[in-house]
Amino acid sequence: MRNIQLFKTKQEYENFVFNEIFKEKLIVQHLFYRNLIQFVIDARAPIFYHQSDKSEHANFSTYYNFELTRDTYTSPTLQSMYFLHDFTHMLFYYPYDMSSVTQEEFDDAVIMGEYAASNETEIFIHYRIPEIRKRIFQNKKIFFDILKERGIPRPTVQALFKLRRLIIETDILDSLFFHRPDDKPILATFKSYRGNKAWCKQRYNQSLKIKNPTEYFYKFLTPANYERVITSYNSYTSQEDYERTILMNMRLFFAVLGLKNPPISFEECFEKVMLLEGKAMFKNSG
Repeated sequence: MRNIQLFKTKQEYENFVFNEIFKEKLIVQHLFYRNLIQFVIDARAPIFYHQSDKSEHANFSTYYNFELTRDTYTSPTLQSMYFLHDFTHMLFYYPYDMSSVTQEEFDDAVIMGEYAASNETEIFIHYRIPEIRKRIFQNKKIFFDILKERGIPRPTVQALFKLRRLIIETDILDSLFFHRPDDKPILATFKSYRGNKAWCKQRYNQSLKIKNPTEYFYKFLTPANYERVITSYNSYTSQEDYERTILMNMRLFFAVLGLKNPPISFEECFEKVMLLEGKAMFKNSG
């Protein structure tokens, strides 16, 4: 990681996120998504960095509230949707204390969060902001297009969650939704999620090495209730809350990297952030 960005005030940080990270104004100006982004700012305050090692492209540092600022996107809409996908992940529970969860429980938390985040940023976003579909993948069919072809109105969060799970984990709906030749790549993408359990097993074992994991706890929602909460969410955090969250994030990442002497105050974060430059978490996990 390189160019790790820390901000002294919550206001500076929020301005950065809403203007430099989310550049697609259709997303920022949409009340639901603005609330979603604000919730993550309040609960997680992810720290942004640029890539220094190729493994960082797929190491999912988002789970530890360090967010990769990818420079490969030429479309501000796609880039904003990438960040929105990661922010949606950060709404949900992710365990750091592996002694408190079994491998199966860890798998369930990660996979259910992935299903919900993918549904939100691949499907629901097109129901919430129809104009977005015209700005991305103009020459590529997506699952939202199949639903539209079938005349299916916007499903509930729970119904779409069950649908995704059935498509990925079984074959019983394949012939119903994917009977045309141009549907097959979409089906293949769904089935690729079956590999998530192998990744979860690797990450679970790696995470056993994190010291003092009970120190790190963040407010979270669930795939079942997030839409209700986000719809009416009002920001509640102060400058002091922001400072505590940034400090916790920094201490968590020191633990993930196995570094000694993590910062013990918000001010010290700015002194010790340089110790993270050039480092990469779980380097062999990508």
